[in-house]
Amino acid sequence: MAFSDLREYLNYMRKNGKLIEVDSEVSTDLEIAEISRKATYSHLYPLIFSRVKEFPKWKVVSNVFYSLEGVYDVLQTRDLESISKSFLEGFSDMPVTLLDKVKSLRDVLKLGKFTPRAKKPSFAKSDLKLTSVPAIKTWPKDAGRFFTFSLTITKDPDTGVHNVSVYRIQIIDDERAIIHWQAFKRGSMTAMRYKEKGITKVPVAIVNGVDPAVAFTAASPVPAGLDKYLFAGIMRGEGVGVTELDNGIMVPSSAETVFEGYVNTDELMDEGPFGDHLGYYTPKDLFPVFHLTKSYSREDPYFHVTSVGKPPLEDAWIGKGVERIFLPFAKMVIPELVDMNLPEYGVFTGVGIFSVKKYYPGQAKRAMMAIWGLGQLSLLKFVIVVDSDVDVHDLNEVLFALSTRVDPQRDVMIVNNVLTDSLDFSTPSPPLGSKIGIDATRKFKEETGREWPEEVTSDPDVQKKAEEIISKLKSRYLPS
Repeated sequence: MAFSDLREYLNYMRKNGKLIEVDSEVSTDLEIAEISRKATYSHLYPLIFSRVKEFPKWKVVSNVFYSLEGVYDVLQTRDLESISKSFLEGFSDMPVTLLDKVKSLRDVLKLGKFTPRAKKPSFAKSDLKLTSVPAIKTWPKDAGRFFTFSLTITKDPDTGVHNVSVYRIQIIDDERAIIHWQAFKRGSMTAMRYKEKGITKVPVAIVNGVDPAVAFTAASPVPAGLDKYLFAGIMRGEGVGVTELDNGIMVPSSAETVFEGYVNTDELMDEGPFGDHLGYYTPKDLFPVFHLTKSYSREDPYFHVTSVGKPPLEDAWIGKGVERIFLPFAKMVIPELVDMNLPEYGVFTGVGIFSVKKYYPGQAKRAMMAIWGLGQLSLLKFVIVVDSDVDVHDLNEVLFALSTRVDPQRDVMIVNNVLTDSLDFSTPSPPLGSKIGIDATRKFKEETGREWPEEVTSDPDVQKKAEEIISKLKSRYLPS
């Protein structure tokens, strides 16, 4: 089942007793953010704030991705891998990349039910200003109020492919805001392509309040070159309804609010500081300015926000959802890959643990290089590769593999002066830094110069008898 809009999702959650109405009057200045963070840490259900100081006509929604259960609610399945598996199984052969796969006419037809479709908008033209919405200040030293879960939508000037992403946006005044798209992000890359054509005014739409599956997709690392609306259709099981604005940008037709305008690539302003998902303030830096030209709104609109900080908050659970959904795509490119874990406290781009079926010497390091070539995984600072019998989600098993299968001089690879997360303040010259890969697999003779030792295993008959005796002892001496 796909939700038609944010309101249908909220009604579904309310009907199932999984929506929390906050009756207290709250402020957009720190209070909504603090309550939302504490709710996420406690795995409370999504929140609706209906009494927001200075914004009486608005309802603020937060904590949609309150845990991995929240991702299941939004995508209406607990088997997240099945979303991408069922999609990929529809193709007759295995592509080199998904982009290669969708080039044939047959495959374009296969994608038909997932592609966006024109639909009459639920919103209407309004006199809404950027300052009119209940955007929030999340930390005391933030530069001001920010859009934290609004979608920034751009369109490639050559291919017409739409990018739908979540970037933080700092409000400057009624008609100006600063969009924090980092140099390697798709919005920034699209702007550069406009600039190469001599176009400095890049058409942009800032959208808030959509079906959370679309918001989830916007926050996901969809492979470059593929339309995020298409991926949102895959997540939903059906295409997204869209409406074309006067500036040529397609926006979700059921959005609560839409700001139409442009980004001037020649106009930069200091953005920040902002307390981000690493748990530290990002210092001021120059980013492009968005100029509002038209606005649209639904009646009695909802405004969707999130509050970031030290994990695990909503971005961590989105990351865990992405991990499961994108695993089949990763396996398509790296066939020996068995499983992966992007731990919540590894802040998604910090630490990645991957298990592989190892068939030949040097394979683990080859897998590391392939992992660093996969979209958002390219930002991983620590990549740990283990054998297929290691449960990547059991950190004790991973630690055992690190302790018994790694010689630091032989099995640790450091790569210098490569692209990292621009928000990572620990790097000497962001966005350039270093990465480390650790081969924690068993080694072939070619890798060590000698045979790998045999691991201890129990005699099957003795093991069976011991288990029977231990089971009786447990039932007798341990509390039930």
